[in-house]
Amino acid sequence: MNVGLATIYYQLPAGLQNVFLSTYGLYLQKIRHGQRYRNFCRQVNGHLALSKGELAEIQWQGFCKLLADSRKYVPYYRKTLKDISAPEVKCLDDLRKLPLLEKEVLRASPETLVDERYEKKKLLVVHTTGTTGTPLKIYCTPDVRKKNYAFYNRFLQQAGIDYSGKRATFGGRIIVPHGQKKPPFWRHSYFQKNILFSSYHLTEKNIPSYITALRKIRPEYIDTYPSSLFTLAKYAVQQGISLKGISKAIVTSAETLFPEQRKIIEDVFDAQIFDQYGAAEMCVFLGQCAHGSYHVHSDYAIIEFLREDGSRAAPGEEAEVVCTGLINSVMPLIRYRIGDQAVLSDRECECGSHFPVVEKIIGRADDVILTPDGRRIGRLSPVLKGFPVKEAQYRQKVIDEIDVLLVKDQGFSIDTEKNIIIELKKRMGDTIKITIEYVEVIEREKGGKLKSIISEL
Repeated sequence: MNVGLATIYYQLPAGLQNVFLSTYGLYLQKIRHGQRYRNFCRQVNGHLALSKGELAEIQWQGFCKLLADSRKYVPYYRKTLKDISAPEVKCLDDLRKLPLLEKEVLRASPETLVDERYEKKKLLVVHTTGTTGTPLKIYCTPDVRKKNYAFYNRFLQQAGIDYSGKRATFGGRIIVPHGQKKPPFWRHSYFQKNILFSSYHLTEKNIPSYITALRKIRPEYIDTYPSSLFTLAKYAVQQGISLKGISKAIVTSAETLFPEQRKIIEDVFDAQIFDQYGAAEMCVFLGQCAHGSYHVHSDYAIIEFLREDGSRAAPGEEAEVVCTGLINSVMPLIRYRIGDQAVLSDRECECGSHFPVVEKIIGRADDVILTPDGRRIGRLSPVLKGFPVKEAQYRQKVIDEIDVLLVKDQGFSIDTEKNIIIELKKRMGDTIKITIEYVEVIEREKGGKLKSIISEL
C-alpha cells in the first residue's frame, strides 16, 4: 500500500477500513492469483515428481537463459560481465567465476539491474523489509508475482494447508491506529478471507480480546511473525489458557524462529509450525516440510553456501548464503549477497523430497524493542519505506528510550527526520523517547551482518 492510500486508510473509521482493506485485497488477489496463476501452479507442482538430475537441469537451463539475457539487456551486467566469456561458465560450479552482487548496488542503483526490454513505468515495484534497516526497490511483472505465489502455494500444500481457506495474519503493517484503546485490534480483508491482527497492541490488557477473536474465527492457519504469536502464547501459558483446536497450522516468517518460541507456540496451539525463509528480492526460498526439514526450493533459485574465502562450504559448516534468483528475469540478481548465513546438510529427508536440506538458518536474528506497556516490537524496516536513508539501526538500553542510528542519503531533510519519528511513534507509542543520531557508517556484526535492532534489556 503506497503512502497516499495509507493516509486515506488511517482517516477512516474501523468499518470503512474493513471495506478499504477488502477492496485493496481484491486488487492484490488479481495481481497474485489472477490469470496464469493456475498454470504456474501446475508447472511448479509438477517439479515435485522430478529426480535430482532433472531438477539440476531445470536450474542450469534457467540460469543459462538468465545469464545470456542479462549480458545483453541489463546495463549492470553488460558492464560487469563484459570480460567473462560465455564458454567460461560451463556448469553451475562455474558461478564462482562471476562477481558477487552487493546489496549496496541494489540499494543505490536498482534501475541499472532492470532488463531494458521492459518499460519501468509499467512494472510493479516491491519493497523489501530486510535487516539493513532500509527497504530496497524490486521491479517485476504481474506474471513474476503470480509465479512467486505459485511457489508459496506449493509450500503450503506440502504442509497440508489450503491457501484458499480462512487465515489470521500477524505482520508488520499498522492495521489499527496506535491510539486505539479498545478492540477490535484487527481488520478484515473479506475477499482474501484474511483477518489482519495488529502486532502493535499485544499488551496484557488487550490479549484476551485477541484470544476471543481467534476462538471465534478459527482460521485454517495463522501467518505470523514469530515474536507476535510468541507474545500471545506466553500470556496463555501464564494464565493457564489452552488454545488447542483454534488453527490447523502456523506459518512463521520474516524473523528468526527460536527453539523456545517454537516449543511454546506449538504447545499452546497444539499445531505444527512451518517456518519459511524467503525474500522480497525473490532470489531465495526455503520452507519446512511436515518432518521439520528446511528444503531449498532449487527450481526457484540457485543457492551457494560459501566460506569467507569464497570457496564452497561443506555440509555442516556455517556459510554465507549467496543467491541467484530464477523467477524474476525482469530484474535478475546473480550471486546476490543477501546477508544471511546457513548450514547445509547432506542428509536425505524422510519426506522423500529431492530438494536439498538446510540444517540451520542463521540470520534475521535481530532483537526486539520492548515498550513500557509490555509490547514487543520487531521488524522496523518498513518505517523507512520511501525515506532517503541508506541504513538504520535501533538501539535500546532502557525501557523508555530508543537511539536511532541513521546513514542519510541525498534528499534527507529536517522534515524527513520528523516523519520518521512520527512513523516510529505509530508503532511504539508516545511514552518512548526517540533520539536520532547521524553516522557515516553503522558497525557490522561478525561476518559483516548489519543487525537492525540491538537491545541491552
